[in-house]
Amino acid sequence: MLTLLRPVPRILRPLSKSQLRPLSYIRPLNIVRPQISLISIRIGVRWNSQLSPSQEENRPKPVKQILEPIQKKESSYKDAVRLFSLAKRDWRLLCAAIALLTISCVIGMSIPKVIGLVLDVLRKGIEGKDLQNVNMDDLGPIAFGLTIYQFLGVFAGLLLVGTAANFARIVMLRILSERVVARLRSGVMNKTLHQDSEFYDTHKVGDLISRLGSDAYVVSRSMTQKVSDGFKALICGGVGIGMMVSISPELSGVLLFFAPPILWSASVFGKKIRHTSKDLQEATGQLTRVAEEQLSGVKTVQSFVAEQRELHRYNGAIRGIYNVGRKAAFINAEFFTSTTMLGDMSFIVVLLYGSYLVLQGSLTIGDLTAFMLYTEYTGSSVFGLTTFYSELMQGVGAASRLFDLTDHISSISPTKGQKYIPGKGDIEFKNVSFSYPTRPENQIFKDINIKVPPGSNVCIVGPSGRGKSTIALLLLRYYNPTNGQILVDGQDISKVNCKTLRRHIGLVQQEPILMSGTIRDNITYGLAEPATKEEIRSVAKQCFCHNFITKFPDGYDTMIGAQGALLSGGQRQRIAIARALIKKPNILVLDEATSALDVESEGAINYTFGQLMKSGSMTIVSIAHRLSTIRRSENVIVLGKDGSVIEAGKFKELFANPNSELCKLLTEKSSRSDGNDSLPPPPPNATQDKVVEQIAEKILERFPEAGQSPDATVKEIFKDVSSEGKPIKITP
Repeated sequence: MLTLLRPVPRILRPLSKSQLRPLSYIRPLNIVRPQISLISIRIGVRWNSQLSPSQEENRPKPVKQILEPIQKKESSYKDAVRLFSLAKRDWRLLCAAIALLTISCVIGMSIPKVIGLVLDVLRKGIEGKDLQNVNMDDLGPIAFGLTIYQFLGVFAGLLLVGTAANFARIVMLRILSERVVARLRSGVMNKTLHQDSEFYDTHKVGDLISRLGSDAYVVSRSMTQKVSDGFKALICGGVGIGMMVSISPELSGVLLFFAPPILWSASVFGKKIRHTSKDLQEATGQLTRVAEEQLSGVKTVQSFVAEQRELHRYNGAIRGIYNVGRKAAFINAEFFTSTTMLGDMSFIVVLLYGSYLVLQGSLTIGDLTAFMLYTEYTGSSVFGLTTFYSELMQGVGAASRLFDLTDHISSISPTKGQKYIPGKGDIEFKNVSFSYPTRPENQIFKDINIKVPPGSNVCIVGPSGRGKSTIALLLLRYYNPTNGQILVDGQDISKVNCKTLRRHIGLVQQEPILMSGTIRDNITYGLAEPATKEEIRSVAKQCFCHNFITKFPDGYDTMIGAQGALLSGGQRQRIAIARALIKKPNILVLDEATSALDVESEGAINYTFGQLMKSGSMTIVSIAHRLSTIRRSENVIVLGKDGSVIEAGKFKELFANPNSELCKLLTEKSSRSDGNDSLPPPPPNATQDKVVEQIAEKILERFPEAGQSPDATVKEIFKDVSSEGKPIKITP
């Protein structure tokens, strides 16, 4: 006995760092094993309570301390009802499956009764006779006047019908369950994609991926694998109880004494299992968040030689999953052990009392045999129901985390509000104050006023981290201002439908995100109506993409990989610019749009932006710190360190005034960057003119689709060189 119990403390010991090396045996979702006995549990709890103080300090923290704060909604039976309500569309399929299931269960559950009838006929047929002289044809009719051969032949046909019905119900219920899970996943993803930026500020991408992946899988497993078995156990259990009552009401009454404790056990442990399942899914979500953060920043981890640090953090999340899984093992072991013990005790009691009834002549041998078989069949069904309930509660626990996403009310609804009526691109900020919802104490803007006339171009400059990019976020209504109004074409955007507004605003960010697919798909991404090949080629030439695109074997149909991984940074940026321009927006927002480009590409793209600014076809709002971008803007707005507008005016006037805030900002930036990127150099000499001509030739060679004369290109690039004042490297 002691030999058997010796490994128990080792099983119950918290997972150590050394045990984390071979991780293949850790299976959080399948860690539950019903073979753990109640004795092991009691001994383990007692042993665990006798840890020394040093051991107690080294014990891993509970998973709730490891997880980041997440708003929890108490799981309830309403979640189960809500989960099954997703099947309302397929109620006909559900009814047909239940009907077929009933047929197969009724036929299958008639087997014990048939065995009892055959035994009774055999007992009567051989009673007082020599077995060698007994013939099967001499036996009396079994039922309905049928001989044993006829009766068993009919019953064999019924079994075939039951088998066919069982086949059909398995297919139908599986299809039904898959549809329910598909609707759940689609609904959650649809709701998540339409959440506002505040939602993504408080929910990490790794956790959302875990919910859509791991949680949805748990729900799928509960619905597809267990719901069918649950329905079968319910119907078979009901048929079995009915057959037992018809055979012997007295024995059935004895079994009723064991029903309340079994039901009570299922209720108590089901609640515990539901909570544990939710904790397990949250721990898995934490693990996914950590892994997503580490793998997305793996170059940073390696550059700081922080592999062991991150591995330690990852192992901490694994220990959280292990601890929850160990707790779930105890709960499931207690549950299954208690129900099995009650079932075994009921079998013994019924067998003893049934034997007594046979001796009293109140019950035949065949009836007792059939009843005991029904007891086993019904017991298996009840046990299947408890298993189904346990699995269902795990699914409900996972579903509740998905419902948390679908129930989240966004502060900015993307579909509500009046339709935006596009105009010429007039922009006005009226007494706008703003703080990010996650940092309400840190005010970004306070009563700022900005006026951008339609068709003009304005550049917003200021110190780093003082709200330049926030203006773009507010303009696209990713957030609502705390106070004040933002008007676009005279319409308060807080009352406007976000989708209709964003369709008329083009955005190019500093780090563009491309989607997996072809170059053509990314250029036309998000268009309300499909673009023609001519439109795609035209905007590609305008953004100097056509030249490198046509060098690919598949041209515009070239697959670019996840997030455009098969393209260079400059190529991705140019495609992102083309994606914004093909929309023909009324307003174009450029957030450091050329920062990822080399000098030649930047000069070419700046030329495109310069032509757009001159045409006045759209209002252009640039956010920049590079002088080559700032000087192309007609107007400049300078933000102060407190987020207020400290200066606004024409670029030429402000730049010519050495006491202006713009010049002070550029001078300060120039001193930090060793004078390489701000103030203009002395007038260019002949040598510099020669360099400019070489650059112009280089750009015309790389971007022949520009279609400009060498003189015009020299003039444009000369502006960049004379403004930047930094050496230009000419690649041979």
